[in-house]
Amino acid sequence: MRRSLVLSSLVTALVACSPAPPATSPTTAPPVPAPATAASPTGTGGLSATDTAYAQLAIPQVESALPLLDLVAARSGDPALTALVAEVGGGHRAELARLRAVLADAGVAYLDEHRGHDMPGMVTADEVEAAGRLTGADFDARARALLRAHFEESATVARAELAAGSDAALLALAGDLDGARRGYLAKLSGS
Repeated sequence: MRRSLVLSSLVTALVACSPAPPATSPTTAPPVPAPATAASPTGTGGLSATDTAYAQLAIPQVESALPLLDLVAARSGDPALTALVAEVGGGHRAELARLRAVLADAGVAYLDEHRGHDMPGMVTADEVEAAGRLTGADFDARARALLRAHFEESATVARAELAAGSDAALLALAGDLDGARRGYLAKLSGS
């Protein structure tokens, strides 16, 4: 039951952000898609629907934080926060390379369906712009709040993959990502 709930949550996130299907004419019946299951492969490498949904969501989720990390590195007056974002930036870039490699190895194209969406865990351009208008302690506090929300949701999505995914490489990556987010949250709380 939990596995189907997790899969349902990931699929719902993907569907909610997908463009509307093209209209069909009254004389043309719409295509009937095959039902997707957690174990059905969606690429030549054997990724399940859950694995594919996870990778397609995790990439823009991680990418969305990079502009904030760069801004904090350039603007924060808090040495602990600056050190944390340097660590996070390197970790995020390594995660992106691993996520893209899993998709490429499976023959699955990255669809970039979530870029710019205002979803939990995504740091939007508007949020980065608004944070950039702040200074001093207000800037650092807003940056911490945005990072906390990003880390928490990113860890939640990783745990969903751990609970319902099947690809060994993605499961290992999701475990690493979850552990990293927990570590970042602990450091964020301590800084």
